[in-house]
Amino acid sequence: MGRLDTTAEERITVRELRCDEGDVLDALVAGLSPRSRYLRFHAPIPALSAGLRRALLDVDGRDRIALVAEGVDGSPVGIARVSRGPELREEAEIAVSTIDAWHRRGVGRLLVAAVAERAHAVGVRRLTAMVLPENRAAIALFRSAFPVCLTRRSADAVVLVALLGAGIDDWTVTTEDVFADLADMAS
Repeated sequence: MGRLDTTAEERITVRELRCDEGDVLDALVAGLSPRSRYLRFHAPIPALSAGLRRALLDVDGRDRIALVAEGVDGSPVGIARVSRGPELREEAEIAVSTIDAWHRRGVGRLLVAAVAERAHAVGVRRLTAMVLPENRAAIALFRSAFPVCLTRRSADAVVLVALLGAGIDDWTVTTEDVFADLADMAS
């Protein structure tokens, strides 16, 4: 599906996560430091609960898409997921994480681009991400990955909104969106 080539030892491939691959999720979470797990799940979790594991494995390739990045040895090094509900067909939430040993090597960017492309192919036109304000790396990744990215704050998180595809002109950017983005950039 996708490939990131830096050196022979760091060759990465991207593929879809299957609904029977709980071991892949467990390996990914085990590769995250407590801080990285907190930034990804917005809570200090030592491991995936049965319910969260089940929810993350609930993939259908259309409304819930998860892509896994694997190293040359087949070990998972990152994951990206988009999920949309029945009421907002053109909008989906995106989440991404890379195991700590692979931070700052382009894996997150590769995954975000690949999952956004897949989401766009099934009709998603807007991606949202709920990111903790202190997660500067995720905010920077999202802003650099998408040509149009708006920012708003909610009670506990920064809400990043990216517009996808040729239909960008169809979306209305309000004055509130612009002022919220400017205020977030100033803080």
